[in-house]
Amino acid sequence: MKVYLIGFMGSGKSFLGRQLAAQLDMDFYDLDDQIEDKTGLPISKIFERFGEGFFREIEKNVLHDTATLDKGIISTGGGAPCFFDNIAWMNQQGLTVYLQTDPQLLA
Repeated sequence: MKVYLIGFMGSGKSFLGRQLAAQLDMDFYDLDDQIEDKTGLPISKIFERFGEGFFREIEKNVLHDTATLDKGIISTGGGAPCFFDNIAWMNQQGLTVYLQTDPQLLA
């Protein structure tokens, strides 16, 4: 089974994802880390040099690469569910979990 963690930036997707993966003896995947590995650039530089549209295309492609996984805990970027068909696609691929976080904590 694949579990996609979604939520606002700073909601704990990566932190909780690592813990959950360890408890379930599953691999953990952080899409932002995979995007940085694939491009050789930090996310901030991708936005700065190429813009959000370019970043969202790469994000979608890296997300869709998870289709080949049998199982895993996958932390998405905060905006990933909002673009293209990403949320529907994640729902078809596995379980999508929204980490609801108190707005004061996010601030």
